[in-house]
Amino acid sequence: MNSTNLPHSEHIDWSNGEIAYRMYLSYVSLFFDVAVLAYHFSTPFHPKFYVKSARRRVLRLHIWSGCMEIIACIAAFYAEDPTKYAYAATVFALISHVPSTFYQIPTVLGIKAFLVPSLSLVTALHGYFAVNLVLNPTSFYYLISTYMTVHIYAWSRVFFALYYRFKLFEGHRFSAAMLTSGMLLIPSVMGIQGNLILLVGVVASDIVLRYCNSHEFWVSWTTEHPRELATSPEKKMVLETLITAAEVAHNVDAMAVQNPKDRYAHICHRIMSVNVRHSSPRSKAETVFKAIDVNHDNELSVSEFKHFLSACGIQAHDKEYSILLESLFENRKVSTLDDFCTWFTKNWLHNNSISIPRLPKTPRGQAKLVFETLDSDSSGYLDIEELQHLLVSWGLPESEAAGYLKECDKDSSNGIDFIEFYENMPTIWKFAIQSFIDEGKILIEP
Repeated sequence: MNSTNLPHSEHIDWSNGEIAYRMYLSYVSLFFDVAVLAYHFSTPFHPKFYVKSARRRVLRLHIWSGCMEIIACIAAFYAEDPTKYAYAATVFALISHVPSTFYQIPTVLGIKAFLVPSLSLVTALHGYFAVNLVLNPTSFYYLISTYMTVHIYAWSRVFFALYYRFKLFEGHRFSAAMLTSGMLLIPSVMGIQGNLILLVGVVASDIVLRYCNSHEFWVSWTTEHPRELATSPEKKMVLETLITAAEVAHNVDAMAVQNPKDRYAHICHRIMSVNVRHSSPRSKAETVFKAIDVNHDNELSVSEFKHFLSACGIQAHDKEYSILLESLFENRKVSTLDDFCTWFTKNWLHNNSISIPRLPKTPRGQAKLVFETLDSDSSGYLDIEELQHLLVSWGLPESEAAGYLKECDKDSSNGIDFIEFYENMPTIWKFAIQSFIDEGKILIEP
């Protein structure tokens, strides 16, 4: 389309398949803009945006500038002279929206190995088109390209909702949603070769980072960081096994004398007829300990735990094998009952669930429900270390999570009681109440 054919809205060549595709996609994107804004005004923001005041300000600026940029682009599309609206759109993009996006990219959820480089490239592309729109304010191509590249987040929310609704890509849902939105939008501004450029950029950046950082960094970089609360993939299988074992408390002594594989088979069989879900995490931990402590010496040896892992189907070459051994024993030769219970209840935080007849209507009641769900050992306090683990799993940098919890722990007790939780951490419990329901940690009885 020639830039002299103004206004743009009256000179769309619908017979051109490429232009028609961009236009249809831009109209649908506008519809989802409204839907995503409505969702965010009715749903608490993710805690990673709110525990630090600077992130709150950047998020508000990001949303406001993005909305204004979209409005300016639409005005430029319909105006007889789009120049001033095009300039306005580029100001919102270059002064606010693009910088605020770059600021938030390091804390992106999902698999960072894919999403950090791809989001960086898309954001740079957004800035590139905005700069060219300044230089060519009557250009339809640069106007529509600037408009489309600002929409990757809105489309990621759409795909996330679809994948959640149909239970697709479980465990990698956020990454799948972001990558799908990128694959949809990039060709609309760069053609099909845009996805190839994106792929090459991601692979190249990962190769560089792979050989310039530690093993710990690489594990974190390539692990899914879900939007919803979830157990890390390395621990999920064995924790489910431990919980299964805990639910057969009435048969522990009989199981302890069997060989590991027979004992585990018996556990799986008994789970269908035994229900002790309402026992405390400490009680469950003691039950599991007794089941694994075959010689009844009240100490769990590395050998005994290795036998249990083997019975669970976890072999020495599996990643879970070394992670679980190291996290439980920490270079000790044995694990005492207290050591094991502390380790178990810490991980139980991500697996405990409660059933309620109805959802509390008052804010205090909802905060209390979340508090009791997180208080896995029923101590009346939330351990700072456990809360930090929770916040980091939600995508917060460890330093920010630690600083936020230090501010909330007014009496420096290394624990958060309910009053501190309710009054000082509304961002956490407001987000958690819906998140926990979605994940099945809080079950509303029919």
